[in-house]
Amino acid sequence: MNFNKFIDSPLFYRIIALTLAVLLFAYTNEDNLSSTRNNTESTMLANASTTMKVALQLDVNSNKYFVTGYPEKVKVKISGSKAMVTTISNTRNFKIYADLTDLKPGTHEVTLKQSGLNSDLDYTINPKKIKITISNRKTKSFPVQFKYDKQRVANDYKVGSPTADQDVVSATGASSEVSKISEIIAAVEIPKGTKETFSRSVLLQAVDDKGKILNVVISPQTVNVKIPIYSETTTKKVPVQFVTTGDGDSDKSYTLSSSTETVTLSGTKSNLTSVSSYKVPVPIDGVSSTTTKSVNLTSPGSGVTVVQPKSVKVKITVGASSSGESTVSSQSSSSSMNETSSSSTKSSQNESESKSQTSSQSSSSSEVNN
Repeated sequence: MNFNKFIDSPLFYRIIALTLAVLLFAYTNEDNLSSTRNNTESTMLANASTTMKVALQLDVNSNKYFVTGYPEKVKVKISGSKAMVTTISNTRNFKIYADLTDLKPGTHEVTLKQSGLNSDLDYTINPKKIKITISNRKTKSFPVQFKYDKQRVANDYKVGSPTADQDVVSATGASSEVSKISEIIAAVEIPKGTKETFSRSVLLQAVDDKGKILNVVISPQTVNVKIPIYSETTTKKVPVQFVTTGDGDSDKSYTLSSSTETVTLSGTKSNLTSVSSYKVPVPIDGVSSTTTKSVNLTSPGSGVTVVQPKSVKVKITVGASSSGESTVSSQSSSSSMNETSSSSTKSSQNESESKSQTSSQSSSSSEVNN
């Protein structure tokens, strides 16, 4: 192809245009990159500061000495490039400490130091100095004592002996403080009106003989306390009253008797106060001749339980009813029941039978006609 003709061709102009576009793009992009780079460098080199709370560490022979009077945390203000400040704020890979390795027991003023901060960073520790007391270390074991208010439990309820999952704990501190310990107590706050065994995790405290809390370290710091709370029960003997249940023969009379005259009930004082007797239901369904049944005694409820005996034997004496209707009588040893029997007898036959049974059982009787 002739060169002159190539220059005049459209292809030549297209190549020229493409070359200029590429050169213009490269120039513009380089300018943007340079601007971005400069901005990034400026940001990274900009100064910043932050203030944080840091746990204070002690360099001391903790097996031999016990230190008091120092703050748990101190404030540190760190200044420098924004990147370095941000990094140290996130990682916190430095420490603030008090060097006590060369100090003896007594009170000292100590300048706080740092370890781990980059030398390009500036820092200020607040406070710069602290006053501490170094004492000879002492550890002693003590049994856990319990403190609680018995008046907080409900009426008619008693408090048993408290227990803890750790019976003996150790107290560590300055020798002078440990020597003052009178007891280590677990103070338990029982809710008012409590009626059941109470359990709670309790923080332990070491106190002197005047009840003042002492500055020592207790291990473990907490124990799980269990205080048994149960109802205050008492017993009461009451007479038995036998009553029939069910339907007997219409032309029969039924007399109930037993050698068991009283039962012993157990319950709270308030529940037993209103109880004057104990009714024993005796079923007479299908009973057409004299027989003896064993009847289980059940709890009457309302906080009262039958303790002794658990069952009684009841003799059901069946006779002919003079009135043609079913007649029911019950017998017991109390004189009051005997008077009731005498006044309620409706036939001489039943009266003779009742006297005969009373003589053989050496007990008085009473009849109740239905």
